Order: sequence, then structure tokens, then C-alpha cells
Amino acid sequence: MATMRMDLLDWEATQFGLDLDEVIVPTHEAAITSLHAVHYDVEGTSHEQVREAEAAGDEGEWQLALNMAGEEEKRARERERIVGWLVLLHMGIVLELKLRKLYEILRTISLKQGTPPARTQGQKRGRGGNTWFRNLLAEYGRFGVNLDSHRVFNFVDEMVFACNSVKHNAGKPTEAYRKFFPHQRFTDGEGIVFSNLDFREAVGSLKEFVEAVVREIKQRRDGKKPVGPLQRPRPRLPV
Repeated sequence: MATMRMDLLDWEATQFGLDLDEVIVPTHEAAITSLHAVHYDVEGTSHEQVREAEAAGDEGEWQLALNMAGEEEKRARERERIVGWLVLLHMGIVLELKLRKLYEILRTISLKQGTPPARTQGQKRGRGGNTWFRNLLAEYGRFGVNLDSHRVFNFVDEMVFACNSVKHNAGKPTEAYRKFFPHQRFTDGEGIVFSNLDFREAVGSLKEFVEAVVREIKQRRDGKKPVGPLQRPRPRLPV
């Protein structure tokens, strides 16, 4: 049986997809499942306490039970917010690790080809907004790889700003986030919110963006040769 050979740069994109699909996604799904189980149990208990107080005709106990039920609803929303923050942070970590590794590959290829980094910023969006993402893409730009025009760039860019708000500003949008994104998609007006809908979109967008980076590096490596589609099959590593 012939051994399939995979371009090592394509393998980088494949690895990133596996990190999302086999680690981040199931971890998030497990957290959501556990959270829903907790909410179901607590909600059932709260409703039962309200019914018992109402049946006993004890207005004081009934009001207390209602207040406790309201507090549990607030706690449920806060738990959901925290689960969203955790997955947001996890996705930011795997994205940063992959983009930094790809940058080192780009740098190695460029230097071997006799192309040193430009002295000026090649990535205009890298100016302002001190996030690792914008700063790193500015470094990509110094080697002639500009990614701020990609279809999903704005989504990924804002996601990183939201992630930084969670890490460095107690989950509240930073001034830089508000400045660069007047219509924030990851907030509810008070704090960062990363919903299941955002999560599903983020998985696809991050894969697409990393694949775009890989294509750009392959184009640099191969010169004017057609890059072609990324190899999709999951490779079998030699035993």
C-alpha cells in the first residue's frame, strides 16, 4: 500500500483543525452539557419550593422562594458567561500558538531565499490596538504576507480583542476594543459574551484564517508555482 505524502505546511493546517475538532469542541460541548444538567436540577428545586410555599399559604416563604429562584436565574446566566469565556480563551491560545509557529516557518523560508524583513510596517492594521494578533500580523507583513484583507479577518481580530478583555479587564470591554469596534458583537453592553452561535462561527473562521496563512507561506516558498488546494485527508504517520 502506497504511503500518502503530505505537504508539511498542509499538515500544520490539519493539526490546527484537529486541535479545534478533537479538543476544543468536545471540551466545550461537555461543559455545556454539565451546565445544562446543573441548571435543570436547580430550576426544578426552585419551582418546587415556590409551589410548596404557595400551597402552604405562607406569603413570606413564597416571596423568599421567588427571590431565591430569581437569584438562581442570575447565577445560571453568569455560569453561561464563564463557560463562554473559557472557550474563548482556549481558542485564543491555540490560534496564537499556531500563528507563531507558522510565522517562524515563514521567517525561515524567507531568510533562506535571501528576503530579509522590511524595516517598515507592512500591516497597517497592526498599528494601534496592542494585541498579540495585530502585532504578530505586522511581523508577517514585514515579510510581504498581508492578511488583513481576508474575509474573516475582522471576526478573528475582534475575537482576540474580546479575549484580551477577559484576560486583562475582568471580562469588560477594554477601551481599545470599544475604539476599534464601535458595534461589538461579543458584548451585551456590560461584559464579554461568547455564545454557542459565536463558537460555531469561530471554529470555521479560525480554520479558514489559518488555511489562508498556510497558502500565503506556500506561495512564498514555491514562488510562482500554483499553490493548489490544501490536502484534506488526515495523514497516517509512519509507524
